[in-house]
Amino acid sequence: MKHLIILTSIVLFATCKSHQKISKNEPFAYQLIAQSTLHGNGAEGFEPGLYKITNENQWRDFLKKINTVNNESSKFKSDQINFDKYMIVAIFDKILHQGGVKFYIKFVENTKDTIKFITAHEMPGQMAIQVMNQPYILIKIKKTDKALVTSNM
Repeated sequence: MKHLIILTSIVLFATCKSHQKISKNEPFAYQLIAQSTLHGNGAEGFEPGLYKITNENQWRDFLKKINTVNNESSKFKSDQINFDKYMIVAIFDKILHQGGVKFYIKFVENTKDTIKFITAHEMPGQMAIQVMNQPYILIKIKKTDKALVTSNM
């Protein structure tokens, strides 16, 4: 009888639909190009969200736009991208009213169809300065056809 209960439990667990729908988080690597803030109070024209840059023309347009107020690209760790192998992902936060906020990728969910970048904020202490700024993250990843999404914690 004990063996029958164990066998039944194993069969039920193996055929459970919720168990089958769990997606596997695959390893994911990226190279950080920039993690900074814009100080143009929105003059650069970036809405909060994720932007994909997949070719040289898009990259030139992006550089022109991000450099509208300040020379942001001078802060980049790399600006030479082989778009045959790689693409750029830019994630922009909303415009904030205080400085010193750290905006970063907390973790990445990489599944069969989607790459989801989970972002988070680290707020400064009580002595934060009042300044209009828009945090952003710029990373280089291998080219992919997967859907790219972002979510803030």
